[in-house]
Amino acid sequence: MDKILVVDDVPDNVKLLEQYLEYDGYAVLTARDGREALDIAAKELPTVILLDIMMPVLDGVETCRILKETPELKHIPVIMVSAKDQ
Repeated sequence: MDKILVVDDVPDNVKLLEQYLEYDGYAVLTARDGREALDIAAKELPTVILLDIMMPVLDGVETCRILKETPELKHIPVIMVSAKDQ
């Protein structure tokens, strides 16, 4: 089963994505910030990461940079998501 890591600091956003993805048969992992996402990604090696841009602790852009600089994680596709309209 493919694992998708959903990273967002807004619980309602996480819950919505989790429901859609689980309905489609994916195993869903969740993280509330970039640091937590990096830890989970290293342990679980998800198939793809849905990563919010604006988060506390470590934002999505910096999290993505670290993911792509980490040899064992750089192959994981990252989809940046945001509620921003610009």
